[in-house]
Order: sequence, then C-alpha cells, then structure tokens
Amino acid sequence: MIHMDIRAISQADVTPWAELMAAAFDRPQETMVQLWPWLQQGDGLLAWGAWDGARLAAQYSCLLTSLRLPGTEEPARVGMSINMAVHPDYRGQGLIKQVSQPVYAALAALGGVAGVGFSNAAGVKVDRHSKGYGYQVVGQMQPHLVMLRRAPHALPLSLTAVWPCQPWAFGALPDERVRFRATAVDVQRRFAQHPFRRYQFGVWREGEEVCGVVVYRALRRRGAALLAAYGAEMGELLRRWATAVYQNGIRYIHCLTTPQAALRPHLHALGPAMTLPWTRTPYFLTVKCLDEGIRPLLADFGRWDCMGGDIL
Repeated sequence: MIHMDIRAISQADVTPWAELMAAAFDRPQETMVQLWPWLQQGDGLLAWGAWDGARLAAQYSCLLTSLRLPGTEEPARVGMSINMAVHPDYRGQGLIKQVSQPVYAALAALGGVAGVGFSNAAGVKVDRHSKGYGYQVVGQMQPHLVMLRRAPHALPLSLTAVWPCQPWAFGALPDERVRFRATAVDVQRRFAQHPFRRYQFGVWREGEEVCGVVVYRALRRRGAALLAAYGAEMGELLRRWATAVYQNGIRYIHCLTTPQAALRPHLHALGPAMTLPWTRTPYFLTVKCLDEGIRPLLADFGRWDCMGGDIL
C-alpha cells in the first residue's frame, strides 16, 4: 500500500485540489478553481487531503454552517459534508476514512455538534457500509410536481436575476423544525454569488423591505425548479410567485423537499400537485452526530425542513 501524507488543504493547494475535483466529478478544472474561493466565504471550509508526493489522491471537506434547532436561541454549528473525492487511481484503499477523521476532529474542536450532508445513491452506499465513516441515513428527499393553475390577476412580486439588496422584513420561522440558518447574507452568498451557477429570484417587496424571496431555475418545456423559499407568510409568497411565473410562460414546477418542509402544505394551493414515486437522481439527508445528546432530534426525519436548494 502506498504511504500517504494526510494533511490540511490550504490556499497553496488550489491547483492539485482542482485537478482532483475535475477528475473525480468530470468537470473542467478551471471551473473547480473558481469554486475554491467561494467555499472559503462565510464561516469557512475544513478540508483534509491524502497526498502521494505532490499529487492529491483524495480529499474530504466540510463547509462550516449552522442549524436552527427548536427551543434554542443560538444556531448550532455543524459541518456540511461536500465534494468527497478519491482519484480513480486510488480508490478502494480506505482513504475517505483517513481524510475525514481530522476534519471531524477539527469540527468538534470548533464546537460543532454534527456533520450533515445530502448523499446521492453512490454516497449512500458509503454511508451505510462504512462503519468508520460514521454517517447514518436519515431519510430520502421527496420530489414533487405541481401543474400551475391560471391565476386571475397579477400580484406584486418581481422576477429578477439580480439579488435584492433591501433588508429582510422577517426572521427565522418560530416552529419546531430543524433547518439550516438562512439570513439574507447566507442566501445571497449561496445563490447570487455562486461562481458558475445562475439562479432566478422572485422578490416580494413592501416599500423598502423584502417580505419574501423565492429561488428558482428555469427548466425545459416551460417548467421551473423551485429551489428555496424564505418568508414569514409562506403561502402568500408562493401564491404571488406562482402567479408571476405563470404570466411568464411557466406551466409546472418541480421541487425536492423533506416531508415536513414549511412550504409543502402550500403546494396544492398552486395547482394539482403530486409526490412523485421515483426520481433519476435521488438524494438522502445524512447525519454524523458528534454530540450524542442531539442524536434523537437530528435522526428524526420528520423534524427537518429542507429543500433542493440546501444541496450544494
């Protein structure tokens, strides 16, 4: 077995990191170079790699973020597992276990209570069969299809590709769900500042304040992917957005949610809605608890409020 040097990945390692990411995910290397500084924004990134000389053979990283938990004022720090990668030449050597361990040691030292992630079908095989990795599958995200109903008249909501800079007139929803922290700065960084993905926004303004924001992306055949929605009056926000996109030629929407997502009860008000029995690209919410006291809450899929836009 080749001896590997396990160490943190830094700014000086951007080129070998981008080379590994391009090889592992079949993406252009220049695109991966653009991704690195974006991942460093906000709370930052914890990343460790396995090095074969100057070559990065595997990497594991967690994006530092926070969860809002029921009954707590301060968000809980967590690490979102992203972009786990092993170069094709080095697979089958147990490298993910080796590079993930120092990441979670660093996360725990920073007060992190858990690692969270959204695994695809291949990632779930690792989650379920690797005891050393330590993740458990909490539940599968559910796809929904809504055929939009013609709205009788226009409502005040603007559709734009430009991020609204006015202050938000609402805070976190006061309920018993678990959700990722989503301030105006968080959402702007996640969607409006992404280096190569482009999103559209539905913005509900009242005067100089923003009462709600919907994030979406156009699909083929006059459809839209509803990725995220933020606002205190979720039903009204979605109704206004659906009216606006219908007037722009959109006839159906697709979204991915946990069973108790805050917007899910409002989908039927937009038109005939159904939960699809199958998807070509399933995603599963996974959790690795660093604080055993929080495991019952985070392992309860019925407490999570997540959407497709939470998947990086």
